[in-house]
Amino acid sequence: MRSPFSIFLPALFLIACGCAGATEPQTSPAIEWDRSTLTLIQEGAGYARMIRLDDGQILCCYDRGGVIRVRKSKDDGKHWSGETLVAQCDYGVATNPEILKLSNGWVLLSYNERPRDGLHPFAIRTSISKDAGATWSRPALAYAADTRHENGCWEPAQIQLPSGEIQLFFANENPYWTSDEQDITKLRSSDNAATWSKPQTVSFRPGHRDGMPSPLLLRDGKGIVVAIEDRGVTGFFNPVIIYSPMADNWSAGPVDGASERRWCALSTPVEPPRYASAPCIRQLPSGRTILSAQSNVGRKTVQMVVYVGDDQARNFAARSTPFDLPDGVDGLWNSLFLKDASTVTAISGTVIDGVRGLWAIDGRVVRAGSRTRRQSMPALERMRQ
Repeated sequence: MRSPFSIFLPALFLIACGCAGATEPQTSPAIEWDRSTLTLIQEGAGYARMIRLDDGQILCCYDRGGVIRVRKSKDDGKHWSGETLVAQCDYGVATNPEILKLSNGWVLLSYNERPRDGLHPFAIRTSISKDAGATWSRPALAYAADTRHENGCWEPAQIQLPSGEIQLFFANENPYWTSDEQDITKLRSSDNAATWSKPQTVSFRPGHRDGMPSPLLLRDGKGIVVAIEDRGVTGFFNPVIIYSPMADNWSAGPVDGASERRWCALSTPVEPPRYASAPCIRQLPSGRTILSAQSNVGRKTVQMVVYVGDDQARNFAARSTPFDLPDGVDGLWNSLFLKDASTVTAISGTVIDGVRGLWAIDGRVVRAGSRTRRQSMPALERMRQ
């Protein structure tokens, strides 16, 4: 997906698994969203990601005006500090930030550089903070694609293995100058992002566009999964999982459309011409996996939806909608943050109470059939109280 501020396809329609909305009884655990926790993180911002720092604070990175910035919260996301600049692009925009706390306590932020001058390459860059996000290193180049938009690279995201190896994934059009294809490319670093390996293609379905990777190291050594958007299941985007056992560590070559290491994430795939895209995957301490996407079940515009899956990132169902958005209002470039062992924070770029920006809301996984809707309160009115 090339631009974080455009809509590219129609809609998502769920034919099963709770498609009627957040109050329908579910046959598997689902998430109940607490409307009283609705919070504005930053007006005018989008494409946000959160992590928990060693000192207990939450660090949130995002794009505002084509510049990468961060804010901190000392009270679990109720209030946020002033902005700190991380990176900008003098000849274009910096966007798609992704953040990871490394095992040594440093914070690694990757982002997408998108030039507008036709001279500089589309690129993936990284910056390091050694003081919990207060200051940041000069951005370093991890990968450079072509200078043309149609041969660019997009949407980096990274994980760290128990060995210390960092794996950075991104969507990559650069190898396919004569087609509209796209793959998922991976870089490795064994020195805390000081240097990166040669690029390796880990996922490619010929004739299609694997995009927007969201990697996850499964608990208990069950392997590495990456949630991607993939048109190869129905001809329209569905969230798909690609997988590598830890022992293999992607050495078996690219995961193609026929591989047993590739499966549709949803227990019931989205029916064409509907779609589900821009996935984000996380895992609870219980082992349950959580997957978000942007879609528009019964709507003209997209919104954030969240599913619950098993401990192997399969069988995602029990669809819920974190934000009560009227039709005509988008919820874009969403992400998930595990606030604690049982609390999931949903983050979306949307408009609420007339304010466009980054909004967050908390939810908890509940048993099937036990969900109750909580009363809403206009967010700005509540924040004035």
